[in-house]
Amino acid sequence: MQNGVPMSRLLPVTLLLLGGAAQAAPEPVPLYREIKDWVVACDNLRSCQAISAAAFGFSPLRLVIGRDAGPRAQPWVRLTYSGQPGHFTLSTDDRPLPDALASLLRTGAGEGEPILHGEGDMARALLAEWRDGEILRLDAEGEEAELSLAGLSAALLLMDSVQGRLDTRGALYRLGERDDREVPEAPPLPLLRPFPGVTPLTDAERQGIPLAVMEATRSEWLEADPESLEPEAEAHALNGQEALVLIQTSCAAYNCSFALYRVARQAPYPRQPLRIEPLPFGGEGLGGWVNYDEGSGELGYFMKGRGVGDCGDAGSWLFDGERFQLQSARMMQRCAGSPPDDWPELWRAARP
Repeated sequence: MQNGVPMSRLLPVTLLLLGGAAQAAPEPVPLYREIKDWVVACDNLRSCQAISAAAFGFSPLRLVIGRDAGPRAQPWVRLTYSGQPGHFTLSTDDRPLPDALASLLRTGAGEGEPILHGEGDMARALLAEWRDGEILRLDAEGEEAELSLAGLSAALLLMDSVQGRLDTRGALYRLGERDDREVPEAPPLPLLRPFPGVTPLTDAERQGIPLAVMEATRSEWLEADPESLEPEAEAHALNGQEALVLIQTSCAAYNCSFALYRVARQAPYPRQPLRIEPLPFGGEGLGGWVNYDEGSGELGYFMKGRGVGDCGDAGSWLFDGERFQLQSARMMQRCAGSPPDDWPELWRAARP
């Protein structure tokens, strides 16, 4: 008896609540999170990556761990080194890599190429070596490099949580007795509506529309800096009645600012700011470098976080004749040596 209620009646309710806690709702996606010296990103299909990204300092070693969603998906790991190590060894907290795993090392890899790549059981064995460690160390002839493992265990746990793998036999960190067949399937890949195609602007439209729109909107984007470059504009056909005008309003060291308008193709060219399907996390997009391909209907941008291009964001949209649909999005907020090709995906969709 508890508070006047028989224990026999409380027990089923308690078990139900515990069961609900064990099967908590998965983390919402897309997801981007920084955990100590690691970045975890999962896209709209719950495909996840954990990327080494030291909060302070720089390491020529870069480790990326990835896994798609779904009960049959296998993990993979990729370790790269920005130098040319020749013969080298790897150790975790001064513990040499076991011989069975050391055989995976590619001592002849060129600069920036993977020096170690493992999938499935090999990837799991490597993660078992690293996930509770502190430092991964490379020793080569006259060279050495270290990579912080601080935060890796939490990063792997988060990946498992996002994909519904906690306490399964195939989990990356918190293994258990749950069957891998209980892991949810990956969500379906969104299918975009097709771009219908459009007849290009005439030469007269291509010259006249940008000039008219720049003149009409100058007060909205004009830079006060008298040394700023003269703005440039271009126009592209959207459909039979409308055009897209891109105005490059100013440029700094490695990014430019843009103003984009959706404009009627007939004078006096009434206009409105371009509206697009929003990016994950409410990113502004459409800065840095922006372009529109009139032949494919694809609008894209690429924004650097700093000049070397090891952080920033990028995305693309597909025009369906009426609206711009989000097609792809990548983001790496921490500047830690990741080239743009390694910026993690946050959104994917399929073109028809």
